[in-house]
Amino acid sequence: MRIKLLLTIVVIFLLSGCVEKEVIDDVNLIVAVAYDLTENGNIRGTADVNTYMKDQPVRDYQIIGESKLSRDVMSEMQKKSQDPLVIGKLQVALFGEKLARKGLSEIVDTLQRDASIGERLLLAVTRDEAMTLLEGDFATVGAARYMSNLILHNIESRDLPRTNLHLFLYQHYSQGQDPFLPILKKNVQNGNVEIDGIVLMDDEKVVTELPNEKLLFFKVLTDQYSKGSHTVDIPDSEDSAVVKSLSSSRKLKVISEQPLKVKIDIKLKGYINEYTGEKITPKIKGEIIQAFEKEMEKETLALIEKFKELKIDPIGIGDDLRSQIRTFKIEEWRERIPELQVDVHADITISESGVVD
Repeated sequence: MRIKLLLTIVVIFLLSGCVEKEVIDDVNLIVAVAYDLTENGNIRGTADVNTYMKDQPVRDYQIIGESKLSRDVMSEMQKKSQDPLVIGKLQVALFGEKLARKGLSEIVDTLQRDASIGERLLLAVTRDEAMTLLEGDFATVGAARYMSNLILHNIESRDLPRTNLHLFLYQHYSQGQDPFLPILKKNVQNGNVEIDGIVLMDDEKVVTELPNEKLLFFKVLTDQYSKGSHTVDIPDSEDSAVVKSLSSSRKLKVISEQPLKVKIDIKLKGYINEYTGEKITPKIKGEIIQAFEKEMEKETLALIEKFKELKIDPIGIGDDLRSQIRTFKIEEWRERIPELQVDVHADITISESGVVD
């Protein structure tokens, strides 16, 4: 027994000696990275590095590397850094719009092959060049924390559907769903970074985008609401109401395989937080619900028709069909997308009136 214990201690000691140790003062921690396509067709990477000083706020500085291949960009950056660059604390990866429209497969593959990068890494496409967003003034929080907080806030409390490296990779390699990413842009008036819609992709590149005002309808098709709000205009009236604390669910049911037809049931719950009229009566409440349901059905059907024209499936209908139809051939799904018939039914519940004007 003593011999086994002794051997165990020796093995643990030997293994611990094999672990590569890194002291935080002796390395440069990359917390955000931006990739752009240059005029000569190279990939330019910009690493945002945190510097820590005693009793001072965190400061950022950038290191730039350029290469024909994305996997060599980091090597070029290392040549310009006085300490080893470590990517294990990476929070956000940004892709310039020009690069995203050409294709992101190579770069995303490079990111996923690095075992030190977490699967919850946030990804986003930027207006113009991605490196310009890292050069902004983000006070004491730094670019990476600011943009990661921005994306997560809009996922948890607003209209942005969930997205990260893990989900993107699943959508990218899946035959039953296509990826999407948020768009970030710099406000030219105040320099702040803000959400500017989402891009929709086929199996590798951006093919179209959706503006902010369409994100509510896209999110109910792809994700679940736990918070959020929406302004409903009442027909034949100048009044409107704000429905808040939205929670949602989406269920798809196959109606027939030949022709390929499905029904999507959308359920939303919330309460009226504001109303521009004098008083909310049961009749007004019913009109608000009816108007919201019609708007939801109209807008979601319009999005699906757009997806059919482009032969893309960002909401994962293909995955639902594969799970419900035993004989469904997922490898033929992309060519069958245009023939899909969809019926959308929205069921909206307003539980209370809340505080109204």
